Amino acid sequence: MAFVWCLASCQKDDSAAPRIDAPFGQQVALRQQQSGAFPNQRVPELTIGVDAVNDSRCPQDVVCVWGGIAEAVLSVQASDGSSQSLKLVLSNVSADAQGVVQANGRTYLVVLHDVTPYPSRATAQQPKSVVISVQRN
Repeated sequence: MAFVWCLASCQKDDSAAPRIDAPFGQQVALRQQQSGAFPNQRVPELTIGVDAVNDSRCPQDVVCVWGGIAEAVLSVQASDGSSQSLKLVLSNVSADAQGVVQANGRTYLVVLHDVTPYPSRATAQQPKSVVISVQRN
């Protein structure tokens, strides 16, 4: 009986978003708790995951005093297993948010291009995705 209970409790959790291939220099969309393997899953040089997305931008169908910001907290893991956190913030003042990461003896430029969907009354409860790209120097 205990064996059957163990099998039932050890089921795979399908709620986690799958890791995707993410080529260097190309924009990729990642959902919260999803990660991208740069340049691919077979031999990932960097793995970047979306830990948190906060979006306080003024909704499209609302008049606001302040434009707000959208921020993404990313976890960056190098091929040697070391990891670091990176926070990127989009605002109406800057087009893209950029951050530099040192890993694997190289420098990488991580760019946050967008957070989607853009806030509106209709999209208030929809999960957020971030659109990022990574340049290897």
